[in-house]
Amino acid sequence: MAHRAEQIVDAIRTLLDVESTLGVLYRHRRLPLDEGSTEIPATSVAIGEDSPLSDYGVTNVSVIDSLLSLEVIHIASAATEDLVIDALMNMRVKSHTVLMNDRSQGLNFVIDTRYGGASAPEILDDGGKLAGRLSTLWTIHYRMTVSSPE
Repeated sequence: MAHRAEQIVDAIRTLLDVESTLGVLYRHRRLPLDEGSTEIPATSVAIGEDSPLSDYGVTNVSVIDSLLSLEVIHIASAATEDLVIDALMNMRVKSHTVLMNDRSQGLNFVIDTRYGGASAPEILDDGGKLAGRLSTLWTIHYRMTVSSPE
């Protein structure tokens, strides 16, 4: 079985997949997409740092509570900057709603999901169609046993 951090990413990707407006869904994709690509719009759930809740790691004799950082990256394209930003903000609303609808992400070991802010929209222009990128940051509080992160 996969590490619990990967199980969380997979669960979130599955939940986001219900929202067709989020485009092609990726797991851990950070490489840029071509602005004219059929892969856009796109959303990626990218894993970040994973830190124990306690400075000592173990929060009691049998479990470790950990805080997993995730970045949800949205990429959209349109004819104008205004329309690119509108598309990105719509994607942001949809993903936020999905992630906060069930703060356990459907997993019995997830304790809470916390919103951590968003980047400013970044507009990309390669001389053709405009594209943009916007990231939202999330912290997932989850629990694992001391002897196994699965």
